[in-house]
Amino acid sequence: MLGQLDPYLVGAVLLAVLALDGSLLIGAVLPGDAAIVVAGTALTGPAEIAVAAVAGMAGCYLGATGGWLIGRRYGSRVRHSRVGRWIGEHRWARAERLATGTGSGPALAAAYFLPVVNSLTPILAGTLGMPYARFIRWALAGSAAWVTTYLVLGSLAGEFVRENEHLTVPIAGCVAILVAGLAVIGRRARASRTARVSEPDGSPAPQSVSPPPR
Repeated sequence: MLGQLDPYLVGAVLLAVLALDGSLLIGAVLPGDAAIVVAGTALTGPAEIAVAAVAGMAGCYLGATGGWLIGRRYGSRVRHSRVGRWIGEHRWARAERLATGTGSGPALAAAYFLPVVNSLTPILAGTLGMPYARFIRWALAGSAAWVTTYLVLGSLAGEFVRENEHLTVPIAGCVAILVAGLAVIGRRARASRTARVSEPDGSPAPQSVSPPPR
């Protein structure tokens, strides 16, 4: 079914998804990585990949600009909102380290390959007052590499499935098991991290010294 879709329609949908990914935190629910790979499975050739890549980069530009403006206008209120708390403070902190650390420009570009975090960095860049020209330059560089890489991977995966339909069910089963295992590992890691934060430091309580008997 995906292979029969018009590449321009695929590009239009991808543009909309990636625009929402960077501006309205849709990437916390529907990671842009998955959307790009699925779009890639519908493409069969360099020309179709190029059309979708241009649309995807346009969507990233709109999303990054919208996210930067939201961060500039509302500051940290987004981070501390109900949605921001649901996303998780550890993800916000990770994105903030990328936006403020040494070499923050290349780090912002590389952040596109980090699911969920890539949808937070535009808002944080605006909140932290990063100049728009510097931010969007690195955002476009990162989005170009991100979109093109995953579209090519998706196209190769789609071609493989179309040529080996008899392997579709076993491969899907393996992927489902892998995803479930990673989800369990991630849940346990978060629970362990939460337990370490909430538990006391374990230092013994100071003991009172009784006065010597008279």
